[in-house]
Amino acid sequence: MMPTINSGDFLIYKPLRSQINLLKEGLLVVIKHPLKNEMLLVKRIYKLNLPIVEVRGDNDQHSIDSRQFGIIKKEQVVGIVEEIIPKGL
Repeated sequence: MMPTINSGDFLIYKPLRSQINLLKEGLLVVIKHPLKNEMLLVKRIYKLNLPIVEVRGDNDQHSIDSRQFGIIKKEQVVGIVEEIIPKGL
């Protein structure tokens, strides 16, 4: 997610639970990796057409996102990023 998030930055996110109506295009979200369910990713909602979500990273050249693993189900969205605290603060 560089340049938005850098290695070592700390994220605070709000768990989504059942508040799916809070999702909108452009939001940074925490999702379950579609192929490695135990891994979490931070991506930006690119297109939203519930019940499916297309996510992309901010670094088009190096991001692994919906362009590689496809669209995801809304249930794979874990939370909404509320704050990014840069490393060293």
